Amino acid sequence: MEQESISKIAVIGLGAAGGLVSVLLAKNPYVKVFGFDKNEPFTTLLPTGGGRCNLTYDEDDVKEFVKNYPRGEKFLLSVFSRFSQKDTRKLFKDLGIETYVQEDKRVFPVSNSALKTAQILSNHLKTSNFIHKKEKVIEVKKCSDSFEVVTNKAKYNFDRVIISAGGHLNGYALAKAMGHKIIEPKPSLCALDVKEDYLYSLSGLSFKLASAKTDKKELSGDLLITHKSISGPLAFKVSAVNAFKKITKENPLEVIFCLNSEPVEDIEKFIKDNSKKTIKNVFSKYVSQNFIIKIAQINAIDIDKQCAQLKKNEKEILINSIKCLKLHVHSFKKDSEIVTAGGVDLDEINPKTMESKLVKGLYFIGEILNIDGYTGGFNLQNCWSGAYICAFAFN
Repeated sequence: MEQESISKIAVIGLGAAGGLVSVLLAKNPYVKVFGFDKNEPFTTLLPTGGGRCNLTYDEDDVKEFVKNYPRGEKFLLSVFSRFSQKDTRKLFKDLGIETYVQEDKRVFPVSNSALKTAQILSNHLKTSNFIHKKEKVIEVKKCSDSFEVVTNKAKYNFDRVIISAGGHLNGYALAKAMGHKIIEPKPSLCALDVKEDYLYSLSGLSFKLASAKTDKKELSGDLLITHKSISGPLAFKVSAVNAFKKITKENPLEVIFCLNSEPVEDIEKFIKDNSKKTIKNVFSKYVSQNFIIKIAQINAIDIDKQCAQLKKNEKEILINSIKCLKLHVHSFKKDSEIVTAGGVDLDEINPKTMESKLVKGLYFIGEILNIDGYTGGFNLQNCWSGAYICAFAFN
């Protein structure tokens, strides 16, 4: 029987998506994979999950899963129906990476090490079917039945090209040069810079399972105050949902935060039932004492007087600070972004194969697409699913 010819495939970018698609393709004896990246494969995994590598999120209902993506929800419904988080965990097990689920449903490797995870995955690339080129790709050209890839060092010819350059300007430029529409990239999952900077003096203070309302969108998650921003998963969600809004000091984004889930009626009853106790002690049942002291201070309320002495407007101020704290975001903290919103227009990509609808043989996976999710393993799941679907579209 005549041996099949070897197919040469270029993978531009060896982060999560590009690295995994290379691992999967390199297992095919009739494929030769050339990975272009100045860094080692899977380097982008190292900071994920605080160095522990938050691989994905444990949710079997795909319709619920995709609600965690401000952009790409409809597209990913098709993608995740073909390769889910459960499929991902099985694949990682087959690759030698056992996983476990935390109480908050985030999924981590048993090693709790992004470095070990990257090393295990990289070991699968130690094969003659994979060649790592530490070169910068400058141009991709479509020829009659192949592609020419031009780097800062040489020119190469390939049968197919996969662009997985993440949220980098170079990847967008390559896609645009091939005729693709690029949704202008914007930072997402950022810390918030707020007008009410008195909060920054409470650095280190956190609120568990707080919630926020912005333009009728309700979000929830933990909130953290740092010495220069409002941070944490909830703040990141606020920035993600509003990534494409023009926000300035003159035109800030108003966000209403609820710092405690207790009903207002119950808070008022507790204040009344404890009228002889100090404001400081009573309100510290719902939020940190340092927080309520700061709110009282800026509103000239004597925090040490009894609740019975509280004036009506003072009580409203203190309760509102817990239940509907209005903050005005005038910017997303520069260089604090975790992912990038925007990228290759999803209308131009086939979710069944990740192939371009405009250029046959050209594929896009990972963050270069106009897809971004909240923190919790959602952005990596986009990479894993896209990589798997793309790899097996070649079979």
